[in-house]
Amino acid sequence: MKILHVNTYDTGGAAGACMRIHQSLLSKGIDSKVLVLYKTKEIPNVYSFNYYNDSQNKIIYYIKRRIFEKFRKQTENFSKLNDLPPVEIFTNPVTIYDITSHPLYKEADLIQLNWVSGFLDEPSFFKKNKKPVIWRMPDLYACGGGYHYEKGFPFNAYHKYLKRNFIIRKKSIANKNITFVAISEWVKQKALESELIKEYPLRVISNGIDTNIFKQYDKLKVRKKFGIPLDKKIILIGAASFFNIRKGMHLLIESINELQSQDTLFYSFGHIADHPNINSLEHITDEVLLSQIYSAADIFIMSSIEEAFGQVFIEALSCGTPVVSFPNGGALDIIKDGFNGILAKDFTSKSLTDAIIKTFSIIFDNKAIRDDIILRFNAPDKADQYIQLYKDILNK
Repeated sequence: MKILHVNTYDTGGAAGACMRIHQSLLSKGIDSKVLVLYKTKEIPNVYSFNYYNDSQNKIIYYIKRRIFEKFRKQTENFSKLNDLPPVEIFTNPVTIYDITSHPLYKEADLIQLNWVSGFLDEPSFFKKNKKPVIWRMPDLYACGGGYHYEKGFPFNAYHKYLKRNFIIRKKSIANKNITFVAISEWVKQKALESELIKEYPLRVISNGIDTNIFKQYDKLKVRKKFGIPLDKKIILIGAASFFNIRKGMHLLIESINELQSQDTLFYSFGHIADHPNINSLEHITDEVLLSQIYSAADIFIMSSIEEAFGQVFIEALSCGTPVVSFPNGGALDIIKDGFNGILAKDFTSKSLTDAIIKTFSIIFDNKAIRDDIILRFNAPDKADQYIQLYKDILNK
């Protein structure tokens, strides 16, 4: 069977998950290819979509371009003019790109959509497509009319655009052969509540991780390597935008301010706007270095209020490091309270602080934490789940 994955980018969190699925499928002998709009890296069987060539009708191209720009500018200008609060991006289901014209599409047996905003033109794709489709849901975009997450999103302000996009998508996907795949139970529940997709086939297949890369290193050795004090409690945090309410950084900073002590230090991978109590390790993309940094920490914290999954959690846990989180969607699938970390009781800085303090009072079994991740989130096992799903769909 020939599988074509479609993703807008080849970098970023959602792209990384798509590439892990793709590479795991290749390792199992599946003919897997990825089509991206923006290609920046050399990855086997990942191809760039060349959306315009001389053989295309220039008039049609010009018209489609004008429509696409109108959709994009409407929402961008609306946000600026109304001084709306910083939220997740809002995207539209209309673009100028006809994926069905690409040779990779034509040779594929099944199309797997991933993070496709700004790339997939839903009206033309679903009108022309006759192949079975899996729509993997890395966030809530497929559930509604353009929002990717709900927390803090100004639904009333965007009502006109949400309604327009809802109608476009509803018409586009009506009676089509689509199976949706949620990456967590929380995303599954949101899909079941969606008036757009609740009647379609739905599976849950969580993200996976390469546990051969993300593994436990000797804590003292890696602390020496990165110049991290050997005699301190080290709390590691992943950097996120202060301006994105959903990421909860404002609550984490309040907790950090409350937890100031001489024996506790905070480190971040990725730059955080100057904060006297946070030591920045800068932006790290090398996964081996990242796994060593996870291993150097006593605790890893992610402060998101709403999250579809939480890839950084399984990365830290695969390195044997316990985690602390708010009880957001994805974390509920990953964290076993008291075994591999602590869930805050609610979405307040006090609750987060209490969870951090409680974590330091527990002696965790680091090997058991890692073994549990290997059992539940090993990337090759996730590939097997997708292969079985492909067979189920293609053999109907």
